[in-house]
Amino acid sequence: MIGEPRIESSRMGGINMDVRGTAYWNVKARYYSQENSPTEAYNKARLEAGARYWLETCGPTAAVNCLAVIGWNLTVTCPGPYRPQPEEVLMDFLNDPRNEEKLKRVRDLGTSSIPENQVPQYYPLAVREVFNAEAAFSWGVSWEDVTRELDAGNAVQLCLKSPGHFVAVVAYKVTGQLLCYNDSWGSRFSDGNGGHNRWMSRKVLQSYVQPYKIVYTA
Repeated sequence: MIGEPRIESSRMGGINMDVRGTAYWNVKARYYSQENSPTEAYNKARLEAGARYWLETCGPTAAVNCLAVIGWNLTVTCPGPYRPQPEEVLMDFLNDPRNEEKLKRVRDLGTSSIPENQVPQYYPLAVREVFNAEAAFSWGVSWEDVTRELDAGNAVQLCLKSPGHFVAVVAYKVTGQLLCYNDSWGSRFSDGNGGHNRWMSRKVLQSYVQPYKIVYTA
């Protein structure tokens, strides 16, 4: 697990044990994986050829997972029968050179080489442009902040410190104070249960999550 602290408690799947949150938090058909997108397939082939990195689309996939559980229509249509994966289209928006000026108006990184999909402030603009959806970036993460948004039916995108990885928080369990999140990198969990409906404790939220959030409005 690449040095990551163990952040899941027991998997409770679709069993509602005083769980509160988004409308479709436990609907697996609304879960998106980052491991099957065109970008990741390309990166994996390059990795096998000696490149250093793959699994770059956690941010766009976490955003799509947030939108999916609040009921957003993510269908992307083409003139032909092919249906692009919504997380891939969001990734394209963030890294399309034609959008550079729009993104700079949100946060100008100068000559930085940070890929745009890693910049959390860009996601509200991106989901508005691609899906006509509403989201807001803000600094600060607390149990109270996150559960307040979940009580309103909103989803919250967070970023783990180690590994640097975005996840979608979709619900919480009042008893025991556990957050339910969808992790698009499901194969990293050694129990074989994938990334849908994992659970993290309040302590983990306070210690192992970056101090910012993106809230997707239902």
